[in-house]
Amino acid sequence: MDNIIKEFEVLQKNLDNLPIENLADYDLSKTALFIVDINNGFAKEGALYSDRIKSLITPIYEFVKPLEEKLNKIIAFTDTHDKDSVELNSYPAHCLADTEECKVVDELLDIKNLEIIPKNSTNGFFAMDVNILDDIDNVVVVGDCTDICIYQFAVTLKAYFNEKNINKNIVVPMNLVDTYDIPFVHPGDLLNIVFLNSMVQNGVKLIKKFSL
Repeated sequence: MDNIIKEFEVLQKNLDNLPIENLADYDLSKTALFIVDINNGFAKEGALYSDRIKSLITPIYEFVKPLEEKLNKIIAFTDTHDKDSVELNSYPAHCLADTEECKVVDELLDIKNLEIIPKNSTNGFFAMDVNILDDIDNVVVVGDCTDICIYQFAVTLKAYFNEKNINKNIVVPMNLVDTYDIPFVHPGDLLNIVFLNSMVQNGVKLIKKFSL
């Protein structure tokens, strides 16, 4: 048990030592921002609603809004399932097509140049045409959930670029991602620490936050 506690402390220290990066150092004309699953079904209502996800709405909006005409692309993934979606064998029914749950929250719809891409799995990589990133140097990923949709998309995208010997910057600001919490079932704080560290090990650039 002592070893586990020490390892946990090391993982937390890794996150405490993350850098703050200046957004001015990024060429926003070659930067794409992906907002993952900030929709009604996770942030406002439904079987998979979480207060922790709801609390991401305002900080994400305040981060993106001043950049809406500077970023090359702003893309919002949103879970959109039909009643026979295979994913629903693993999760309670959520974000069904033609319901309010699958819609991106109203607060984000105010962002100019926002493109919405529905996805039928936890991994948005498979719902997009990766060629849209040909002229992109930096991919910034925010939203939820840290250990599921954020992790899968960021790590898959990085692995894809590695396979193709393409050098692109995949960035996750820690202050703009979170996961849900169910005591003794899905401990949110613990899973954040583990999966954020794993992203680093997989070549994703993890930062505390961007300074504007």
